[in-house]
Amino acid sequence: MDDDNIATFSAITGASPDVARSFLEMTSGNFERAIELFYENPDLASGVGAGLNANPSPSAAPAQRSNIGRQDSDGVIHIDSDDDEDMQFEQDSDSDDGDRAAAQAATLAQEEEDMAMAKRLQEELYRENGGAASASDDVRAPIARTTETLVAPGGEWSGEANVEAAMLEELRRRRRQFPSGGSSGPFSQQIWGDPSSAPNRSTENGSSSGSHARRLEDLFRPPYDLMSRMSWDEARTLGKEDKKWIMVNLQDMSDFNCQTLNRDIWKDQHVKTLVSENFIFLQYDKEFPDAEEYITFYFPNRSHENPDNYPHVSIVDPRTGEQVKVWSGRPFPSASDFFAELAEFLDRYSLAANSKNPVAKTTASKPKTVDVDRMTEEEMLEMALQNSLESSANRASSSTPNVHDPDALTKSPEVTEGKGKEPEPQNLFSQVSNTNPHTEPDNNPAVTTRIQFRHPTGRVIRRFNLNDPVRRIFEWLKAEPLEGKEGVEFELKKMPQGQDLIEHLDESISDTGLKQGTVMIEFIED
Repeated sequence: MDDDNIATFSAITGASPDVARSFLEMTSGNFERAIELFYENPDLASGVGAGLNANPSPSAAPAQRSNIGRQDSDGVIHIDSDDDEDMQFEQDSDSDDGDRAAAQAATLAQEEEDMAMAKRLQEELYRENGGAASASDDVRAPIARTTETLVAPGGEWSGEANVEAAMLEELRRRRRQFPSGGSSGPFSQQIWGDPSSAPNRSTENGSSSGSHARRLEDLFRPPYDLMSRMSWDEARTLGKEDKKWIMVNLQDMSDFNCQTLNRDIWKDQHVKTLVSENFIFLQYDKEFPDAEEYITFYFPNRSHENPDNYPHVSIVDPRTGEQVKVWSGRPFPSASDFFAELAEFLDRYSLAANSKNPVAKTTASKPKTVDVDRMTEEEMLEMALQNSLESSANRASSSTPNVHDPDALTKSPEVTEGKGKEPEPQNLFSQVSNTNPHTEPDNNPAVTTRIQFRHPTGRVIRRFNLNDPVRRIFEWLKAEPLEGKEGVEFELKKMPQGQDLIEHLDESISDTGLKQGTVMIEFIED
């Protein structure tokens, strides 16, 4: 036994060298295990110490026994006193404690051996069941991953051929993006549903009805030769590079009026020529993921679900994403009228760098806010009657789209006959002072806001008071112009609507909706 380990054990635990030797013998010289055993079993430690104290060395044993009693020459045994008997009894008791401690240590060693045996048997069992599993693997192999698809029950699931099941099956067939079988009619075609094989699907029957269906399919097929198949971001990037507007046709495949655009508008040769030269043409189905980004940007409050907004065609500026022209609802212009309106649009708008496009001269009317809690009973009755009359008028009308044309706001209202011409509007920009620089207020979210200004070479962020008029922004930019833009006239457009802020000089920043907003600075250069 290593004396260094015994000395170290005694120094750490405070036990005697004999106790240290006993624990090291129990653990086959494993020093760390002996320390753990000493502290985990205080009863065992005390028992081992008591046993060692009760068992004297062999040389001392005979001398100790000689003190118990002596026999004289006549054979009489003499006992010195009762204290000797008490000593002998205590020695016997200590010997019993040592035996118990040794038995406890043996039991502990046996338990550890049993645990090692159980672990070894368990590993052998896993190796037999696992095949190639290594001996160090204590867990079974993971369950293989499976992928399944939950499908709604078919029309025959209930066992009854009812109208509801037939309608469900028809809806499921229409919404399938890539149909595996043939089309059942000319109006079930999907946008980008494999146009190359479309003419061959209806010729399988070889009958007159199949030939008629094929002619209808050709008549109402989407204009693949005019369309571009790309994402919204790709279309904007290409539009900026090629200086082409983005034209979007959002289709409701269940509306026959949308299908007629494929037949009447997009197959007109004049329209096709004008669109292919000046526009990137995209056609979306409102039920498919391709249209989600466009719907999110340009159909707020789920207005794309309003059937009165179809047919829908719009023109978007690829540089800013601003929607500059919209045709929405019925009646849709004829091919000749649509061509004329497109030609007029291209005359008024341009993607050239130095061009100035028309801006909105009027704002869209906003619904009047009514505080019902402050109304009298008579006023509430009058409002209910008025709303009832308006709803009846709306039901009587053929179409009530809630998507409006922003280009209509750029045109001056017609002058009433007999009242003469309207006076020319004054140049509001020249009336703004250029000697009033801006000092940013202290940061206080309750009364201040940060506004981001984007310009051709970067962006600037400034803090304003919410009650400051919009004129304050113009005064700041005129008094502290951007580098290289001294004396250059500019326009401020509220994004993303593209609303010109020159018409709102005296309105507060809060009322104009510029809190935490973004403003585009457009310089007007000759």
